[in-house]
Amino acid sequence: MIICNKKDRAGIDMKSVYLDTCMVIGLIEGDAEQRKALKNYLSDKTVLSSELVRLEARLLAVRENKLEQLQLYDGFFSVCDFIELNRLVFELATTLRAENNLKTPDALHLAAAIESSCDEFCTNDKHLLKVSIQHVKVIDWAMLLGG
Repeated sequence: MIICNKKDRAGIDMKSVYLDTCMVIGLIEGDAEQRKALKNYLSDKTVLSSELVRLEARLLAVRENKLEQLQLYDGFFSVCDFIELNRLVFELATTLRAENNLKTPDALHLAAAIESSCDEFCTNDKHLLKVSIQHVKVIDWAMLLGG
């Protein structure tokens, strides 16, 4: 169901983080400071993603036929653990959307992070940052950049 390796090759427990689409785009296309901060932040974490993030992040590069950018995205996604967007994720997303007036993709991202028992959810979406989530720490650019 969920592929989530929370131990590194040496068997050491690692925190898991789900990056929403804006953070993945920032990692690939952001300015040097953003990319460096995010790479440092991710260096000791298991990175979780979903096919929805992959679809959203790669869309513009596909549309504009930016092959080099597509290779960067594909390289990033090749090292992620993917969370299946199954019925449980959709049910939780429905509740999150109804209770917090979220857009459907945002509710799915958040539900995927929660259902996978993710430790941290990394976003820069101001609406998502306002949603209170138990057991999942929400991180944004300001926190990553030390602001």
